[in-house]
Amino acid sequence: MSLLAGKTSLVTGAGGEIGAALATGLAGNGSKVALCDIDVAAAEKVAQDIEASGGRAIACPLDVTRENDWRDAMKRVGAALGDLDVLVNCAGLFSGEAHSIGDMPLDEWRRLHSVNLDGAFLGVKAGVNTMGARGGSIINIGSVVSFFGARSGAAYGTSKGAVRGLTIQAAASCIASGLDIRVNAIHPGYILTRSALGSSVARLGSAAKAKEAFAGRSPMNRCITPEALVGPTVFLASDASRHMNGAELLVDDGLSTQMPGTSFG
Repeated sequence: MSLLAGKTSLVTGAGGEIGAALATGLAGNGSKVALCDIDVAAAEKVAQDIEASGGRAIACPLDVTRENDWRDAMKRVGAALGDLDVLVNCAGLFSGEAHSIGDMPLDEWRRLHSVNLDGAFLGVKAGVNTMGARGGSIINIGSVVSFFGARSGAAYGTSKGAVRGLTIQAAASCIASGLDIRVNAIHPGYILTRSALGSSVARLGSAAKAKEAFAGRSPMNRCITPEALVGPTVFLASDASRHMNGAELLVDDGLSTQMPGTSFG
């Protein structure tokens, strides 16, 4: 029997590579899936692929920074797929330009925090209010950079560090409210996506050099792909993790164990 048979999941940022991989993985393990994204056309394509493979999926427009969008999405998901069991907060932004803390534009700081933190908060809030007494699982996608200082990504690192705090506080709040809603987090290392590869190719001149440089970010000297996050996500979505709440899973090839400046790869 599939681990998630009979469950309904909602994934934000599902039009992007990581969100698409997670949504596809959840569907492959038996869950009905709502793929939500501000780029609904991208989410629709992934939903069509899932349905073509025998799964049940819908696409839903969602700007995670708008509370009304969350209310509308929850209504649409409930009407189309039934009661929500799993929410994956995957939507996120990464600054395309490096800034030190001293030259960080306030608008850029607020832009990243609006999506990465406020969007996750609104997702947790909507998920808790929708799941209610039935219970469920909320999974926040954080980042390994929340465990150490990022030399040129203060806004991103801070926003993801706040997601760690949000996860713990939300779990504690649900417990205090007598709700069987688990809130856990997954913190990926550096994930090789097509967009990340493309920007590296532009800088380094070839795909081979770009992949080599990306693998060098891992102490195991290998690339981590979006699919590496599927297993941990399915586990946290399933009843196999029913006693885990406020927990964190690192999917970083051990990067967080390395001292700053340590040479590896």
